[in-house]
Amino acid sequence: MRASKDGNHIRVYDAYMIRESIKEICGRYYDNDEKAWVVPNTPENVALLGLLGVELDAELLPTAEAAAQPDEEPIVPMPIKAKPYQHQIRAFNFALRLFGIGDTA
Repeated sequence: MRASKDGNHIRVYDAYMIRESIKEICGRYYDNDEKAWVVPNTPENVALLGLLGVELDAELLPTAEAAAQPDEEPIVPMPIKAKPYQHQIRAFNFALRLFGIGDTA
């Protein structure tokens, strides 16, 4: 099984063993001419294909700089006693920005 980037899509070849998992991806279709599954090129789909054991081309692999996100600080102090995880801080800041509270960056 191998995958290559094709513009805004990923072409997955020789994926008979994981076809049922690929069928669960939104926006996927099968290209009969090339005998390949075509899925949207998103970080989630790249990660899923990697977990399924697909050999990804070098242009699909995330770079170390893109994978490492800097720690985000809350825009305003969070009303909790525990130390929040990064995904909680990002969600908190997203909600504040959505309602126009705090900065708009």
